Amino acid sequence: MKVFTGLVYKAKRGCVYRTDTARDRRYNCYIPVFTGDYCIVDCWVCDANGNVHPDFDCCGVPIDTDILGTVINKID
Repeated sequence: MKVFTGLVYKAKRGCVYRTDTARDRRYNCYIPVFTGDYCIVDCWVCDANGNVHPDFDCCGVPIDTDILGTVINKID
């Protein structure tokens, strides 16, 4: 799947990275670290506005691109 840095992708249903707390469930989106055609890509775990989850703000986490849903936002 071709993915682009700077776009916020909504996680497909049931594919949120971590759901331990109510705060975690708010971060149900991903921003790819790299642009390209990948099966697995490092992504920032974020909310719909592109705010990165504070527990995962050091580096992207590996995400299977099949769980990336529609683009819901663009960040600069």
